[in-house]
Amino acid sequence: MKKILLFIGLLILNSISFSQVRKSGINSLAFLKVGVGAKQIGIGSAATTLRGDPNMMFWNPAGIVLENNKASFTFTYNRWIADIAHIAGGVTYNLGKVGTIGLGIISFGLSNITADRDLLPPDLSYLQIDKQTSSTYSFRDIAVVLSYARKVTDVLSLGVNFKYLHERIDDLSANAFAIDLGANYKITSFWDIGARLSNLGSDIKYYDISSPIPLSFSIGTSFHYTYQGSFTGGLFIDFVQPQDLPQLFFTGIELNAWNMFSLRAGYKFNYSGTKDKGTSWRGPIETTIEGFSAGIGARLELGNYGVSFDYAFTQMKLLDNVHRITVGFNLK
Repeated sequence: MKKILLFIGLLILNSISFSQVRKSGINSLAFLKVGVGAKQIGIGSAATTLRGDPNMMFWNPAGIVLENNKASFTFTYNRWIADIAHIAGGVTYNLGKVGTIGLGIISFGLSNITADRDLLPPDLSYLQIDKQTSSTYSFRDIAVVLSYARKVTDVLSLGVNFKYLHERIDDLSANAFAIDLGANYKITSFWDIGARLSNLGSDIKYYDISSPIPLSFSIGTSFHYTYQGSFTGGLFIDFVQPQDLPQLFFTGIELNAWNMFSLRAGYKFNYSGTKDKGTSWRGPIETTIEGFSAGIGARLELGNYGVSFDYAFTQMKLLDNVHRITVGFNLK
């Protein structure tokens, strides 16, 4: 217990250094804020204490630890706002006492965007920064994640991610590197706590301007209840401190029957309708738009194999609602 308290304490101290910075719009690579996995989104993104799911490499790396499965694979498709394609996949492999390793990738982008290029007169063409002439352009964000987690004790799991981040807009591109740190601790058979520090890394730079990636710190807890062995329920709570927003509070519930069918719901408090402080030339504006979320899940065991399907719905204020689909495959 002392180890996990020390670890969480160190993460809290790290979070204090950036929790005072709450200026919206300072972060680059905003796609890292978009959640991956229909199960995680279905419980309102209160996912810090989940475990055994490859998608946890995109949340808390300590949660990728496999105990009953030898390998696990997941794929998520999300048509994000403005028809942006958000696709993610991950695979984890159980190395026994050595731990669990994982590899994941996220792709986020849009093609064939109409280009509005400001071309200079021929005699000033040497000053032209944008050398492209095509009528359309594309942008693409990519994250490649190498993940490792291990059960330090029967109740404590620690994990780390190493990330390569790439962004390309038209003919320009930039790269960054980051790490995530995470911990999960089982206090009792029905009570878990966890902590994660996400996107601690280098800035991304275009021309002479650098912008930080979206650093955030989260503490989460969850409570689980089993009824007559066939029905289970879970309550999930996360306190999230982003670098560029006030304190956020995520919560969700999950009901499971016969370990086959799941119903989920969640809400992000202090997220929908959050406003910045404005500037000298404009008033406060809303900086977040997500609200209620809900989802369903189904599992099927076929001998040494298992397949899963999860769906999540997210309410988006003023914009089209978002639907996510995740499919998974497990090998025992």
